[in-house]
Amino acid sequence: EVRHPSSDMDDGVGDKLFFLRTKYSLLGKAEWWWLMDDSLAEINARLESGHFVVIDGFLTGAHTRSLRDEIRDAHEHGHLAPGVLAGGKAGDSTQYTMRDVRGDHVGWFDGTERLEGVQWDTLPTAMKRADTLVNELGAQPRSELATVSSRSKAMCTVYPGDDARYVRHVDNPDGNGRLLTALLYLNPEWEEGDGGELRVFRCLSGSGEAAAAGFVDCDGKSLESADRFDTRVKSGDCDLGTDEFVAVDARDVAEGVRDVATLRGGGENKTETKPVRLTDVAPLGGRLVLFKSDARVPHEVLAARAPRYAVTLWYFDKSEVTAARAAPLSEAERKEREEKIAREIEFMRLKHGATSEPEVRIRDSQEGEWRDTGTTRPTPDVPGQCSAAWEDGDVIAVTVPLPAGTRAADCGVEVDTSSSTLIIEAPGLERDVARVKLPEGADEDSIAVKLSKKPTRALVVRVRCEPLAAPPTPTPHTVESPPPEPAPDLPPRTSVPATSAAKDCVGVGGTLSWSSSTDFSTLPSVPPREPGTAPRGIDLRDASDWEDFIQTRWALAGKEDEQPVLTPHALDGLSFPVTLAWSLQQPGVSEALAAARKKTATTTAATFANLGDETAGTTPVVVVIAGASSFTEQHLLDRTRYWEEVTVAAPQPAGGIHLAFVGPDVVAASAHHAQSAQSRRLSPTITASVHRETVRDYTARVPNDVPLMIVGFNTGMGGGGGALARGWAPDLVETLRRTDAPAVFTAANDYADLRGELAVFKALGARFIVNPRANPFRAFTHTIGEGEGEPGVRSAPREGEKWSCANAFVYAVQGFAEGKGPSAGLTDEQLCTLAAKAAERAAGAAWDAL
Repeated sequence: EVRHPSSDMDDGVGDKLFFLRTKYSLLGKAEWWWLMDDSLAEINARLESGHFVVIDGFLTGAHTRSLRDEIRDAHEHGHLAPGVLAGGKAGDSTQYTMRDVRGDHVGWFDGTERLEGVQWDTLPTAMKRADTLVNELGAQPRSELATVSSRSKAMCTVYPGDDARYVRHVDNPDGNGRLLTALLYLNPEWEEGDGGELRVFRCLSGSGEAAAAGFVDCDGKSLESADRFDTRVKSGDCDLGTDEFVAVDARDVAEGVRDVATLRGGGENKTETKPVRLTDVAPLGGRLVLFKSDARVPHEVLAARAPRYAVTLWYFDKSEVTAARAAPLSEAERKEREEKIAREIEFMRLKHGATSEPEVRIRDSQEGEWRDTGTTRPTPDVPGQCSAAWEDGDVIAVTVPLPAGTRAADCGVEVDTSSSTLIIEAPGLERDVARVKLPEGADEDSIAVKLSKKPTRALVVRVRCEPLAAPPTPTPHTVESPPPEPAPDLPPRTSVPATSAAKDCVGVGGTLSWSSSTDFSTLPSVPPREPGTAPRGIDLRDASDWEDFIQTRWALAGKEDEQPVLTPHALDGLSFPVTLAWSLQQPGVSEALAAARKKTATTTAATFANLGDETAGTTPVVVVIAGASSFTEQHLLDRTRYWEEVTVAAPQPAGGIHLAFVGPDVVAASAHHAQSAQSRRLSPTITASVHRETVRDYTARVPNDVPLMIVGFNTGMGGGGGALARGWAPDLVETLRRTDAPAVFTAANDYADLRGELAVFKALGARFIVNPRANPFRAFTHTIGEGEGEPGVRSAPREGEKWSCANAFVYAVQGFAEGKGPSAGLTDEQLCTLAAKAAERAAGAAWDAL
C-alpha cells in the first residue's frame, strides 16, 4: 500500500498505529505490540511511503527510566563528549565540534563496557529489541531494509538544556553506508515547553503544490524555503507567512506528532523548488522513530530547554558501507576535505550565528589516534553535566546547569591558587561542588561570573587565559623524551587566604581585599533621557537576587542583547550602592523621605544650591554614609563610578541626592581628591563629599527641614562584646532624635552582628520601618569564621560554617517607638548604657566562638 503523502492518518478514522497498540494492549501484549504481523505491515508501509514512522510504547516505562538513568550516570561520570561534525565516509577524516551548531554530548557503547559509575543493564535489551524490529521489517515485501547487514554501536546522547540544538542535517550526505536511523527517546517526564523536538523535513514531488505524488529526495534549493523557521522555536510558534507560502496549515498527526506546515514549491515556472513538509516529533519517553538516513529525511533537533536523553542506532546497507570503508582518503582528498570543512565552519557561523570556537581534530585512518590540528587548544575536563568551551580564542567559559529556582546567592566560585583549580559550588553538582583545572596561562584574577535565567538557569564562569602561542617549528634532530608523569590528583578544596593587605571592612570577620589594581567591571553608560521625560529606573522593591538588577540595568543602557559580565569584585562593590537604591524604594523609607520633602523650606535650598541635581528652589536628600571607610565606601567613590548607580536604579524627585561619607576612617584629603570635604559631582543628579568626623557632628549642621537619611554599612556594632555599640551609641541616639530621618543598616552575619544590632535598637526603643531580612544584593565574597573546613575567604560557605558577607542582611529604623527613649524619661547617657549592655548580652557565645 502506498498512502497519499498528504495524510498519515488511516482514512480519516484515526491513527492506525494507535489503534493497533491499543488492540494488543487489551490482549495483554502491550510490550510487544509492534512485533505483531499487522503492526509490522503498517510500520513498513509508512516507512516506505513517508520515509519515517513514529512508534510509541517501544520500551516500557520502567525500561525507559532505567536506560535514561544509565545514560545520565555515564554523562555525570564524564563518559560522554561533545558531539562532532563531519568525519568523512569512513570516519577517518577531519572532525570538529561547534556547540552552537551541535550542542549534545554523546558516547558510543554496546552495553559491554565497564565504566566507572555506570552499570549497563537496559541498553543491551533496548538494542536487541531494535535489531529484532529492523530484522522483521527487512523481511516485509519490497522493504529497503532487506539489504541491512550491520549496525553501529549505540550513540547515547544528552542535550543538556540551555538551548542546545543540532541544526538541520542529513545522516548520510555522502554515501557513508547509513540506510536507516533508529532514534529511541528516554524522556518520561517531557512536557510541552521543554523543547528538543525532532523536526523532519520531507520534500514532495510535483509541480509545487502540496497535493503531490509522493516524497522524494530533498535538495538544498528547496530546503532554503524552510530557513525562515528558527530552530529555537517550537512547533506552533512559527511565523509561516501568507497563504501564498503555506499550502497546508498545521495539524496534529498523533500524540506529540505535528505537521507544522507544508510549504509551497515554486519559482518562476513553478518547478524550480519542491514543496517541503515540516513535521515536529516530541521526544516522549519510550518512543522509537525510524527514518531513512539519506537526503529523503533532512532533520534537526530544536532548542532543548531541559535535559533530553536519547539512543541512536544506524543500520548499514551492505554494499554502500563496504565501498565507503574500502580505502582511506588520499592526501589530496584529505586536504580538499579540510578546506571544505574550513568553509563549512565559516558558513555555520554566518548562517546559525555560531560564536563558539570550533575544536578541530584529524586522524590518518579509522584505527588511528585523533590529534589536534594545532589551531585550537584543549578544553579543561569538567564534570559530566557541565560544559567548557573557548570564546574569542583566549577566554574559557565553564557552564553549570542549575535547578529551577536557584539564586545567585546559592552559588559560589573561587580559585585555589596553589593548584590553579577553579572551584565552583552550585546546587545540582555532585556534592554541590565541581573542581576544574584551569588551563596554563589562566589569569586567576580575571574571573567573571554570570547567572543566566533564560532559557534555563545556568552559572557561567569565564576566565581569561594567555593567547595560544604558535606551535614551535620542529628542529631536524630531536631526542625522544620520556613520557610525562601522570598529573597529580587535584588536592582537596582549600580556602583562599586573605592577603596581608586585606582590610577589615565588613564588621565581624569580614574581609574585602581591594587595592589600586583591583578590577572593578565598568557598567555600560545609560543614555541621557530626553527633556520632559520621566526617568525609568529599576524596580527593586521585590527583587530576589542580582539578576533582577543586572538584566534591567543592561536594558537601560540599550545593551539587552549583550551578556552582562561582572567580576566578583564588581559584585562586592556594587552591593553598597545597589543596596542603598533598594532601600530608597522600600515603602517605609520612601514614605518617610516623601514626608520630609513636603516640610522642606525654600529658604534652605540656597544653602544646598550646588548639591544634588541643582534644580532651582529644591533641596536634595542628604544621605549620610555613617562609619564610612577609605578601604570600602570611599574606595568605591575614588576609584569607580558605582555610586552613580543609586540614582540610575532609584531616580529621585527634583533635588537629587547628596552623599556624605562620614566617619573617623575616611581620608578627608586623598591623592585622588585633595579637597574631599568639598562636594564633587558624580552625575547630573548626585553629588558627594567626605568628612572625617562623627555622624552627630555632621548631622548637627544639617537643618531640620532638609530631607535626611542615615545609612550604615556593616557597622559591626552588634558584636565586640558591647564595645562597638558603646562607641556607636551617641550617634545612634542622635539619629533616632531626628524623627523624620530613616536610618538603614546592613549586617554581615545573623549569628553575631545582626543579633546584636537588633538588641541594641530594641534597647533604645527604635521604631522599625523595614523589618530585618536577607539582602538580595549582598556581596559576593564570604569570609568563613568557623565550622567545618579551614577559615579563609570563599565565595560561598558550606553547611555548618559560620560566615560573614558584606551587606548580607538589611533593616531600617526611624525615630523612637511610642513611649520609648526620651519619652520614657531616659537620658542620652542612660540610652547609651542600655545600648552597650544589650550588645554585650546578645553577643554571648556567638562572639566568644569567633
